[in-house]
Amino acid sequence: MIKLFLRFFIGMIILVVLASVMQSLIIHQKSEQNTNAWIKNTYGGVRFAASQISSRDAEEREAAILSAEQSFGYDIKIVSTSSITYNWYLTYLSLDEPRYVSFTEVAVLIDGGLNALIFGPVEVFQRPGNTIYVLATMAYILLSVLVIGILIRPIAIQFQAIARGAGAISSGDFGARITGPAARYGDSAVTAFNLMAARTENLLKAKVELLQMVSHEIRTPLSRIHFAVELFESASTPQERGERITAIVESADDLERLVNDLLKYVRSGESGVEKKPVAMAELLVDIDRTIINPDKSITVNLEGEAVVQCDRVLLNSAIRNLVGNASRFASKEIQVSSVLEGDILFLHIDDDGPGVPEVYRESIFEPFSRLDNSEGEHENGVGLGLAIVQRAVQNCGGAVMVSESPLGGARFTIRLPI
Repeated sequence: MIKLFLRFFIGMIILVVLASVMQSLIIHQKSEQNTNAWIKNTYGGVRFAASQISSRDAEEREAAILSAEQSFGYDIKIVSTSSITYNWYLTYLSLDEPRYVSFTEVAVLIDGGLNALIFGPVEVFQRPGNTIYVLATMAYILLSVLVIGILIRPIAIQFQAIARGAGAISSGDFGARITGPAARYGDSAVTAFNLMAARTENLLKAKVELLQMVSHEIRTPLSRIHFAVELFESASTPQERGERITAIVESADDLERLVNDLLKYVRSGESGVEKKPVAMAELLVDIDRTIINPDKSITVNLEGEAVVQCDRVLLNSAIRNLVGNASRFASKEIQVSSVLEGDILFLHIDDDGPGVPEVYRESIFEPFSRLDNSEGEHENGVGLGLAIVQRAVQNCGGAVMVSESPLGGARFTIRLPI
């Protein structure tokens, strides 16, 4: 909005300048004619006639005055400055320098200031008439209205768009954004509004998702705990009680893991996390600790020294989640590698396990999604791991995808801008 107001202010300055120029052009022609006429009468005709008359003696001056009157088209008379009526000419006029002594008369001193020639009525310097001023004023007003309308239109469009967007959001349409002409100016107010709307929508989605997840997933471990407690009360031997206690502890652990995964999932979708430079080499320096089974090997091969802008905790959690999954499903080998293509970093996590069937490659990133052929040793998860990975990577401005690995298993690729 500041840019638009600055643009409006600069436009108003230009408007004032243009209006002044236009007004000058309107009255220029008449002013030029009047000025030329004044110069001709005063500095041309009067000075020349005065020099011709003053050079004659008293007997010839009358004829010279008549000749000048016929030649220049206005009356000429000679007066004595010693008379009371004209003695002020001596202080007002200069010798041989004509000046207006009334609105229609021009006088000039001759004979060393003893006499003065009075010319008139001469052609009057006419100022522009009222019609010209009215036309100039009307033109200025029309130009002002036109320019102000053009300058204020983008501001009005943005205010209307913001009002419509706010009304839509208040009515429950949390996907409303400012688009179209109002968004073309790249103004900070529109950007801030769209960011606010996106943030609000994400928060509400996270709230709804969390409620759905809690109501859907937490019931299972809670039911197991209740069932184990009932069995514990009916157990008759210490061995049976111990088995029931073990079942209760395992269900409580499952519940704790579920709550932790839910919190990670919600946090991974936050758009307000602080992004800082993260060096990939430093992030992967101890990635081998993520391996669950020590019998499986991991190799890391990074190209260059890539640095990305991201939340370090989220990105670290996403990478370790993928490496942890690879260590569960890999037969023997896991590879972590990176490739730089322009300003894009591709981080690959490969394994030599069974891989991910193509039919599941899109759905596995959805919350609580599990493969139908998951083996029993991998059933402890609740299906949030890959959803957390996707959200965390998207929060960094990147994307994650799965394909077939050169090792024969699954290849998970994280794409991040440098």
